[in-house]
Amino acid sequence: MALAGQTLYLVGRIQGLTRRRLEQLLRARGARFATKPSGRVTTIAFGHSAVAHALDDGRVQLPAGLPADATLISENVLRRELGLLEPPALVDRSLGRAEVERLTGLSSNLLSCLVLFDVLEPSDDSYAYRDLVAAREAARLLKRGVVLGDVLDASIALRRRGGHLSEARLTEGPSGQLVREISGQLAELSGQLTMHLEQKANSIDDLLAEAEQAEESGDLATAESLYTTAMRADTTDPVLPFNLGNVFQAQGQSAEAKIAWQIAVARDPAFAEAWYNLAMAAEDESQTDLAVAEYRRAVRAQPDYADAQFNLALLLTRLDRCAEALTSWERFLELEPSSSQTRTAQKAIALCRMRIQQQRAQTG
Repeated sequence: MALAGQTLYLVGRIQGLTRRRLEQLLRARGARFATKPSGRVTTIAFGHSAVAHALDDGRVQLPAGLPADATLISENVLRRELGLLEPPALVDRSLGRAEVERLTGLSSNLLSCLVLFDVLEPSDDSYAYRDLVAAREAARLLKRGVVLGDVLDASIALRRRGGHLSEARLTEGPSGQLVREISGQLAELSGQLTMHLEQKANSIDDLLAEAEQAEESGDLATAESLYTTAMRADTTDPVLPFNLGNVFQAQGQSAEAKIAWQIAVARDPAFAEAWYNLAMAAEDESQTDLAVAEYRRAVRAQPDYADAQFNLALLLTRLDRCAEALTSWERFLELEPSSSQTRTAQKAIALCRMRIQQQRAQTG
């Protein structure tokens, strides 16, 4: 689907994507981001963390205030529309929806729910054999009494570790949680699925919302505690340590902030906002070479990151590295041709060009 002209509301969260970056990406594609449910929403995206909204019969609960006729899309569909995920592999997709329902015994609602949470990834309602195998595994588990939410959680956990429901045979472990059955032996599916109930992915959304609310209200101690708990529960999402680092910074704990941001980029080396914060921290400590390197990592990860381009250009200018600075200033003006910083960039470009001419004259 095309996002242009759409108003999108997100249920749950997209792992590794801050709200700021999501809004930027949607705006660049001519779409709007709705921060609250409203009748103007035309597309509703379900993050993988929103499994709690899936009912056992395959229907999904929409937050109050959202139109029932809005288009529902999955996290992976949204990622692909935003250019964050490669298209699905080119494989034979010759199975129709009715055929998959017949071969698996799944209802239409259950099949739609598996698609909404990326357990299955059809193209124009045409399914691959891999989808059929995954659907059969889901149907087998449901018939054994496993609740739909646990099936979805298991599939998501497998995908995050490079696996797929079509390749795994799952069963209930002694504690009632899903584990993998390998050569007659039981193996843990993932750390997340062996945690206590209050630490499952759907509850992390609640922790994150409470933490953000505490941060916005200035209750930084509570925000720190909640972000720390969420970060321990989800050991892969870089947004959680990133936010924790911001809270540390607001409390004047610079060393702790840097560690948290370093964890964020270790989880996702393309997390531009964390590199940006690390660069500013390095600049504050007069570690200029490190700051330049980290600003460069930020703009490599996010080429349209105007603030990072501006800070990089400004620092290079101050270091009298004018040839490098000129490139960054020109890129900044491409991104922000008319902003409050445009005049500063134009003056800096003139200065850099003059300094480059002087250096050429001195070297003959």
